[in-house]
Amino acid sequence: MLITEAEPPRQRAKRLPAEERRRQILDAAVDVFARLGFSAAGTADIAAAAGIGEPTIYRYFANKREVYVAAVRGASDEILEHWTQISADAPDALAALQQIGIWYFQRLQQHPELLLLRSRSISDPQDGDITEVVRGAYLEIVRFVEALFQRAQDEGQIAPGEDVKTATWMYMAVGSLLDQVQILGLHEELTTEQVLRIAAMIQPTRGPVS
Repeated sequence: MLITEAEPPRQRAKRLPAEERRRQILDAAVDVFARLGFSAAGTADIAAAAGIGEPTIYRYFANKREVYVAAVRGASDEILEHWTQISADAPDALAALQQIGIWYFQRLQQHPELLLLRSRSISDPQDGDITEVVRGAYLEIVRFVEALFQRAQDEGQIAPGEDVKTATWMYMAVGSLLDQVQILGLHEELTTEQVLRIAAMIQPTRGPVS
C-alpha cells in the first residue's frame, strides 16, 4: 500500500472585525482593478490578493460590481482627503495646486494603485450605472480643483478676467497626461521639474502682487 504524506491543513484567514475585513477587501480590489480593469478582474483575483477565501467577499458585497463601485468611490475619497490636507497646509491656493500636482506625480510613481484605478475606470467601457458613479467621482475632483482656482482669484492671485473653469480643465488635462505617462511606463522620461514647467505654461495670469 502506497503511503503518502497528508497535505497540511489550509490555514484560515485571521478573523477580523467586519469593518476591518471590508477595508482589506477594498484595498485588494483597488490593486486588482487598477491592474486588470473591471471586465478582466474577478472576485477570485480579489480574494487571492486579500489572502482570503472567495466566499468571504460575498459576506460584505453582493457581487463584483458592488466591490468595484465601492473601490472607485473609496479611491476618489482618499485622493480628496490627501488633497484637502495639502490645501489646508499650503500658504495659498496657487501653492496648494502646485503641491497637489507634485504629490500626484510622485504618488503615481511610488504607489499608483488609487490613481490608476481612477484613470482606468474612466477609460474602461462600463454600463450606465457604473458610468454615473465614475462620472460623479471625477466631477468631485474637478469641483475641488475649480474651488482652489476660484479661491486664488478671489484672493487676488489670479487676474479678475481669467476664466477659472478653463484653468481647471487645463489642470485636469495635465493630470490625464501624467496618468498616461505612468500607464505606458514612460515616467522616467518626465521629471518633476518638467511637470512644474508644464504647469507654469498653462497657469492663468497672476493678479497684482500685494
